[in-house]
Amino acid sequence: MKIQNSIPQILSRAIGTKFFFILPLSISICLTSCNESSVVGLDVQPENDLLNVGYQDSTTIFTRTLNGDSLITDETLIASGIGLIGKYVDPVFGTATASMYTQVRLPSDISTTTFGTTPVCDSIVLSLVYEGTVYGKKDRKNQTLNVFQIGESMSTSTVYYSNKTLSLLPGDLTEDDGFVFKPRPLDSVQVFDNPSKPELKPQILARLDVAFGQLLLNNASIGNLANNATFQSFFKGLYITTENTSGLLSEEGNIVHFRMGESKITLYYHNSTSGTATSLKYDLSLGSVARFNNFKHDYSVAGVNTDLATQVGSSGTAQNSTIFVQGMSGAKTKITFPYLMNWVKDGLIGVNKAELVISVDTNLLDLYRVDTFAAPTALVLFGINDNGTTYAIPDAFEGSTYFGGTLNSGTVQYRFNIARYLQQVLDGDRNNNGLYILASNGAAFANRVVIGGASSTTRPMKLNITYTKLH
Repeated sequence: MKIQNSIPQILSRAIGTKFFFILPLSISICLTSCNESSVVGLDVQPENDLLNVGYQDSTTIFTRTLNGDSLITDETLIASGIGLIGKYVDPVFGTATASMYTQVRLPSDISTTTFGTTPVCDSIVLSLVYEGTVYGKKDRKNQTLNVFQIGESMSTSTVYYSNKTLSLLPGDLTEDDGFVFKPRPLDSVQVFDNPSKPELKPQILARLDVAFGQLLLNNASIGNLANNATFQSFFKGLYITTENTSGLLSEEGNIVHFRMGESKITLYYHNSTSGTATSLKYDLSLGSVARFNNFKHDYSVAGVNTDLATQVGSSGTAQNSTIFVQGMSGAKTKITFPYLMNWVKDGLIGVNKAELVISVDTNLLDLYRVDTFAAPTALVLFGINDNGTTYAIPDAFEGSTYFGGTLNSGTVQYRFNIARYLQQVLDGDRNNNGLYILASNGAAFANRVVIGGASSTTRPMKLNITYTKLH
C-alpha cells in the first residue's frame, strides 16, 4: 500500500458540537508538543492517533544560484505574437539583451501585385509596433537598432530555443548602419514629420538602406517574389537586435515588447508609369511566420553582484544566504533538502501540508525599485530528474490556488504547497534531487528578483511541514 493512499484527507465540516471536542484537544497538542501542532485532519483521525500530528519549520535547505536553461521562444510559445528586443544594465545581474530572428512574409494578394516597369525604390521602412510593456527604468535611454539579413532558412516546424543563433549575411540593413531610438511605448508617431498624414499607433519607424529595397524590387522581376516559398528561399529573414548599443550606465536601458504580428516592412517606390512625383508602397509582414527570441546574459562584467558571479561560477558553494532568479532564461536557483529522508527512518509519515516560503531580500530593496527592476509576479518550481532534466511536480497540477507561487506584495514573499512532491520523495517514488526555482513565464518577461537563501539571517527560505506519523 502506498503511503499517500493512507494519508488522512482534509474534509470541510460544519462547526457544531465537534467544535467543543476539537478546541480543547488542539490546545492540548499545542501545549505538549515540542513543535507547533496542527489541527489538520483531526476530524478524520482516530482519537488515539491525534498526538501523532505535528508541525516542523526547521527542515535543512541548501540553496545555490545557477545559470538558467534555454527556453522555447518561438512562435508556438508566443502565440500572441509578442517579441522582446532591447538591452539593459542591471546593477546586480549585469547586462541582458533580447534580440529577434524572424522570417518576413509576402502579403496575401501577392498574385495580383505588380511593380510596373522599371520600379525604383524611394525608401524602405521597418516598423516595430509597441505592445506597451517595457522592463527597466522609466527614464529611457537611447538604444541602437541593427538589422541584418539571416543566412539560414527558418521553419515553423522547427522548435527554437532562446540560446539558438543563426548565421548572418554581412552588412547592416539600416540606413546609417544603426538606427538610434529612445523607447516611447505610449507615444503615437507622425510619418516622418509629415503633418498631412494621420498619426500612427506607437511604433519604431527605422529607415533601411534603399539598396536593400531595390534588391527586393529587382528580384521581383525574376520571380523571387512570386510566392512565399520562393520569397523565403531567396530572403530568409531578419535578425533585429540592440546588442551593439553602447554607453549605457548601471540601471540604464530597457527590454521592450513589440507586437510582431502587426510589425512590417514597407517598401516605397515609383515606376516609369507613376513617375517620381507619385510614390507607391508595398507591405511585407512579420506576422504568421517562424521567429524566435535570443537572450544573452553577462554575469562577468564589472558591477555584477559578487555573490551572484561566484554562485554561477565553478567555485560556487551549495549553501548561500542570497540567491537570484531572472527571466529571459537568466539565473535560476536550485534548492535541495539533504536530510529529508531522515523523516522516515523511524517509521512512515503522511504529509498533510508542506509550504515552501520564499522571501524577497528586502534588505536590498533600494536597488530594486518597482519602476526599474520589478520582481516576477510569480515564480515556478520544477522537480529535477537523475539526469538533470526537469519535470512538473504533482502539486503544480492542482491549480494556482493550491500550488501558489504568486508574489504577495504585503509580505514580499512567494509561497508554494509542495506536499504531494514531498510525499512522493518520502515514499521512494521520486529521488531526492531537489527543485529548481524559475521566473514564471520567463520566455516572455525580463523580471528578476533577489531572494533570501536558506542561510540568510533575516529572510531565510523555510519549509513548513504539517505531518502525521503513520503506524
